[in-house]
Amino acid sequence: MPWGVLTGVGLARMTRVTSSIVLAAALLTVSGEAAADDPPPIAPLADVHLHLNWDQLEVVDTAQALRRLERNGVVLGVVSSTPPVWAARLAEASGGWVIPMFMPYLEPVRRRDWFLDERVLPAAREALASGVYRGLGEMHLIVGFAPSLETHNEVIDGMLALAVEFDVPASIHAEASSYRYFEPLCQRHAKARIVWAHAGGVLPPGQVASLMRACPNVWVDLSARDPMRYGKVHPITDRTGGLTGPWRNFVIAFQDRVMVGSDPFFRESLNSWDGPNTGWNYLDTLTAFHRAWIDRLPDDVARKVRLDNAMRFFRVGESSLRRR
Repeated sequence: MPWGVLTGVGLARMTRVTSSIVLAAALLTVSGEAAADDPPPIAPLADVHLHLNWDQLEVVDTAQALRRLERNGVVLGVVSSTPPVWAARLAEASGGWVIPMFMPYLEPVRRRDWFLDERVLPAAREALASGVYRGLGEMHLIVGFAPSLETHNEVIDGMLALAVEFDVPASIHAEASSYRYFEPLCQRHAKARIVWAHAGGVLPPGQVASLMRACPNVWVDLSARDPMRYGKVHPITDRTGGLTGPWRNFVIAFQDRVMVGSDPFFRESLNSWDGPNTGWNYLDTLTAFHRAWIDRLPDDVARKVRLDNAMRFFRVGESSLRRR
């Protein structure tokens, strides 16, 4: 969930990349019936990185959020929220195809120091014991704010211990200039099922691969790697919308442990402290960005990245997916 500022360059690049997808979708809706030679409906997608936070509620409510996911072909969603109750509400409104995670920020201002809040572990235990929440995270560990992960931290390590105890996944946003920052934590909790949010955000595929080899229990989501956020400086796609060579090699090499998400978290300006988070207004564009590069993968790899891996990681059966 990175902070971002929308620039003309970033939005223009995403528009070029996704224009063909948007046009195809428009053509399909011109008439009530599709001709026999029309493209098939869009493939079902898992979006494993969603948020519905307090500062987004003037942009969307739960019903609107679900409708936007549905029109983008999302059949499985994973959401975390500040406060956490909004994740539970979105999941309840979905009827079961959205999985709620418990985010440890008991107030919005605790995002940068949640690991110092002694209330977090009891609250997380209560949330998991309730049966409402089915995972922990997203948990931000960003160098400059978070402590070293070389040594035990009661709250950080305690959250991963809870994930193992309750047999639920944990989403961790560990961001640094090297994968070695995150490595001690994931190795210390080898039994935890961890999804590394944004695949490190700023890291190149070689470093991401090194972490995944060191920690077989870690999977990645490539959310926020679009040109609006991390992709402005660290792109994973080329001008055609497909993955760059190194990223394509990475995804194919780790095809069983890569997932995608939109991460609809965005601020139009860092100087607008009182403005809403408008990320949900860009859900169509963000989802189309990911579909563009996924569709250029070999069919069997694309199916895994698009949906199958998420079903395995979050242990979801066909009956729990949204019916189309």
